Order: sequence, then C-alpha cells, then structure tokens
Amino acid sequence: MRNQSKFTHLLIGGMALLAVACKKENALTSQTANSADALSAAKTANLSMAALPASGQNKVAYYAFDVTPANQGVLPLTTFTDKANIVVIFEGTLWELADTVHYNSGWMQNAYYKNKRQVLADIQTLRARGVKVLMNVDDASSWSTATPFTTYNGTAYNYTQFASFINDCVNTVGLDGISLDVEHNATDNTNYRNLITELGKYFGPLSANSTSKIYTGAFYDGGAPGPIFRETALSQYLNFIMDMGYFEDNTTRFNYWANTLGNAKVMLGMSYDYNSQASAITQAQWHPTPDKAGIMVFAANKNKSYTDAIFAALDNGGTTTTPPSGADITDYAGVLTAQYQTGSPSGEEYTKIIDNNASTKYLTQHASGWVQFKPNTAATVVSYTITSANDVPARDPKSWTLQGSNNGSTWTTLDTRANQSFASRLLKKTYTVSNTTSYAYYRLNISAVQSGSILQFAEWELFRN
Repeated sequence: MRNQSKFTHLLIGGMALLAVACKKENALTSQTANSADALSAAKTANLSMAALPASGQNKVAYYAFDVTPANQGVLPLTTFTDKANIVVIFEGTLWELADTVHYNSGWMQNAYYKNKRQVLADIQTLRARGVKVLMNVDDASSWSTATPFTTYNGTAYNYTQFASFINDCVNTVGLDGISLDVEHNATDNTNYRNLITELGKYFGPLSANSTSKIYTGAFYDGGAPGPIFRETALSQYLNFIMDMGYFEDNTTRFNYWANTLGNAKVMLGMSYDYNSQASAITQAQWHPTPDKAGIMVFAANKNKSYTDAIFAALDNGGTTTTPPSGADITDYAGVLTAQYQTGSPSGEEYTKIIDNNASTKYLTQHASGWVQFKPNTAATVVSYTITSANDVPARDPKSWTLQGSNNGSTWTTLDTRANQSFASRLLKKTYTVSNTTSYAYYRLNISAVQSGSILQFAEWELFRN
C-alpha cells in the first residue's frame, strides 16, 4: 500500500486496553449507576446500524493522514468524499484509537486533525450517515511467529489472544471491521494462516457478525504473502479483496485474483498518483458477469473530485441491461436510499425492502418516512406493491404517496393512498398508477402507520410499462 522504507513502523499494543477503556468510561460516567451500561448499549447499537453495501456496490475510500492534497486543501473524514459507502482509516494503529494513553504511533495527525478525539468523533459521524468505517491493520513479520503481537508492557500474545485483542479494539472504538494491508515482510506459514483464520471468527462473512462487520484486505502480486489470498481457504473469510498493484494493467491484475476467487470477490484499487481519472472511470463502469465487488480509491483524500468521479461511475455504469417491459425495476441496477438509513435493528435495514425476500423487513423507529429508488435507467412505473411485515400489524403503512422526479428535488405525486390496511402478515398488495412519464427517481413517502411510532414493511416493488 505504501513505500515500506518510509512507512514501516513497529506494531506494539496492550491487553490492558479493556481495563483502561473501562476505567475511562467508568470515570466519565460515575454520576449515575446505570451510565456505564447505557454507554455500552449505545455503542453496541451503533455497531450494527448500517447494512453492508449491496453486491457490486462497495465503494471503498482510504483516508491517509499524511497525503499531500492535489489542487485542494486538507479535508477531514466527514467531507473528503460524498460517494464512498466504506471508509478505511489508514496509518496509525487500531489500538491507539482504543487506548490513547498507552499507544501513539504519531501518524494520525495532519493540518486538520490535531488529536484523536477529533478522529473518533468523525468516525461516528460517518457511521451515523450509514457509511461503514474500517481500520487498516498492517501485517508484520511477527505474524509468522507463535506470538504475533507484544503489548506496550511486554506481554506477548498468541494468535487467538491477538485476534481477540483486535476485536476488543474495534468494539471499544466503535468500528465496522478491519482491512488488512499485506506487504510487511511476513512469510506464509501455519502461524500466519492461523491468525488470518482466527480474525474470521470476529469479522467477515463467516463470523458471528456477518451482516454488520467487514473483513477485507489489500494485496498485490509482488507483496508477499499477499498471493496466498488467491486460495479460497483464506479468502473465504474475507468479504472481498482489493488489488493495490496500481501501476499494473487493470485487466491483468483483476484476472490474477478473479481467475481463482471469482469476480464477485475482487475489486481493483485506484490511486491519483498512478491511475488517470479516465482509466479509473472506465474500470468503474466495467461490469463483468458476475459483477465485481466494487472499486477502491487509495488516499482518496488527495483529490475529492477524482475520488467522487470514480465512485459515481460505478453507480452509473449499470450492472444489467434496461429492465424489460413489465419488469420490477428494483430487481435491476440502481440506488436505494431512505430518509432514515440508520438506527434500524441489525438485519432490519432499509435495504431489505428490495431483496425479494418477504421474510426480511425494514423497521425504523419513526411513524413516517420515505424510501427512494433511483434506477440506472429512467423508467415509466405503472404499478407498485407493498408487502406487510411478519408481525405487529400496528406498524404497517397506512397512508402514503408515490412520487416521481427527474432531478431528485422536484417531485410529482403519482398516487395517493389513505387509510389502507393489511389483513394478514406477509401480504402483498398491488396498486395501479395512471402514469405515462418516465422518471429517474421514485419515492414512497409514508405519512402514517396504523398506530404507534414504528414503521415497518417487508417489500417494495416498482413495475415499469
């Protein structure tokens, strides 16, 4: 990921993290007996508030603290990109964010960030927007030994202790997972593989947190032991892998991984210093079958316009042809958003309404709210469906409007419904729309539920002419 002679630094840590963190929290919350419990509950809820990005739509932006901006000033985490749905904190260590007393690499600062308090606050601001935030974790030669990590006070950890320590750090900070950076002189052996596998118990698709925590990594063919991740025995633990051979041919480096892992597991990284915006956009717009995992921009805070143009190209590239006559356009490429994208229980996020699975649902702690779908190709919607959720009829939608727009700001009401009811659970109801206009956006604006202050429903479909 970076020039080793400039950036390599020692990995040091501390098992005392939890004790230190707990002491800090208890000191801050000693005013009431229940404050610590409330803080813990809030942090746990925060960890699962955003769904994983849709397949093929992972837009990963690395924030590098030491980057020299190009044609712009130094931007913070909250404004360096408008398009990413995954942000990786790069440089410094995970454990120094979790335990600022005992760890300090000196890397997490720039013209904007003067202390870690700012970094920690901005991480949560991003997460409140629905952005997944990961911490970069460098491998090291010590990962190939029986004790891959040594704490600040000299305690050596084996691979199970170190993986648990990393998970504790992630939970203490309030993050959505980790991203490995593999190129730091480790060697492929049993010790190394044990640690990679152990981390998969806490993060990624095979973990107990498969719907909320991401486990990924950046590799390239010349950075040992990166090539071993072409083996499914290791890559199965990762959500996707990112190629960081920015200086290599795009087709060659994509196929290097995809030939053994499959397209859906692979994305290419782009860098302002190595990849022209035009070539990066071309790669973003390329959608093989099956589709690739997404696209990554390294040091994305170097130039905002470069970064956002690449992510926009991924959105606009499309993953399918134009939906045929009579098709549900939510089954095709597009972008789903919601008025309330955060705060839903884990597994009940807004993305569930277009997953074609009536047994899942979207639940929000509000009595009203809108959901919106922007198809990659504008369409004329002539009917739509709403499916009730599995329980609690009081939470069913009662009154709503369906609206269309061609700019995302000026809306035309296409259908209005009031005092609707659903006679049973998982009931799909179809509504016909007298519409002859093609729109780029469709919004279901629910103004009331049957009773109470919680809205939920299982599916939303939009059928074109």
